[in-house]
Amino acid sequence: MNKGSILFGWDLRGMKNQMSYPQLVLLVLLAGLNFACGTSKKLGTTDLSSTELLVRRIETNQIKAKTFDARAKIDFRSPDMSASATARIKMQKDSSVWVTLSKLGFEVGRALITKDSVHILDRINNEYAVYGLDHLSKEYQLPANLLLIQQVLLGNPFFLSRKFSSTSEGDNYVLSDSGSGKEVKMSIEKTALRLRNLQYLEPGASRSLNLDLEEYKAANDKQDFSYLRKFVVDSRETGKVEVNIQFTQVELNVPISMPFDVPQRFKRIK
Repeated sequence: MNKGSILFGWDLRGMKNQMSYPQLVLLVLLAGLNFACGTSKKLGTTDLSSTELLVRRIETNQIKAKTFDARAKIDFRSPDMSASATARIKMQKDSSVWVTLSKLGFEVGRALITKDSVHILDRINNEYAVYGLDHLSKEYQLPANLLLIQQVLLGNPFFLSRKFSSTSEGDNYVLSDSGSGKEVKMSIEKTALRLRNLQYLEPGASRSLNLDLEEYKAANDKQDFSYLRKFVVDSRETGKVEVNIQFTQVELNVPISMPFDVPQRFKRIK
C-alpha cells in the first residue's frame, strides 16, 4: 500500500497519491490555512484606524482554550466518492492535535500532529507512519503550521491583520483584502463578533475556498462555539471537495489525554 493510502484504509481513486478520506479532511482544513497565508499585504481605502479597532475587538472575542475535546460527525464528498465517519478530536494549545476516526463503531485509525511531525496509526492494515509536518507542504502544497490548525478547530479567524479594509453589510462587518492575485473576504457578526464566512479566491492558480460556520451555541465554559462547519475547496490538486463537520459534543479547558501507543505487531511504513 502506498504512502498516500495508509491512513485508515480508505482509498480515493483518482486523487493525488490515492489520498484516503481522513487525509483529505485534513487537506481541506489545511487548504484554508494555505489560502489565508500572505494575503494581507495590500491596504484598502477605508479608514484604517476604525478597521484596526474592529480587528482588536475580534481578537479579544476569539475563543480562548488551553485544551479542546470534541466528538464530531464528518461527511465528505469529492468527484470520486462520498463517505462519512465519526471522530474524536483533542488539542493541547501550542503543543498537539489528536484525532481518532471510527466507522460502524470501531476505531479504524489514529493521528497525532505535533509542531513538527504527523504520526499515523492504520488499524485496518496494522501499519504506522511518521512524517515531518513539512511533508504535507511538499506533497500537497500546503503549509505546516500547528497553531493555524488549532485556530481552525476552535473556529477562530485563521488570520487577522490590521491592514484589511472593512465595510458594513446588513448584520455583518466584512473584512477584505486583495493583491498579488489573491482575494480574501471574512464576514463577522456585528453583535457577537463571530466569524460566519470566509471566502478566498486565487484565480491564477484556479484555487478557491468557502467556509461557513453555523449553529453557534455555548460550549461547556459558556464560550460560543460553531457546531457546524462547511468547507468547499476547489483546486487543480483536489477538484471540488466538500467536507461538513457536525460537532456533537465540545468541551473547552478540561483535562485531556492523548494516548498514542504503537502496538508491536504494527509495521512501520516509509
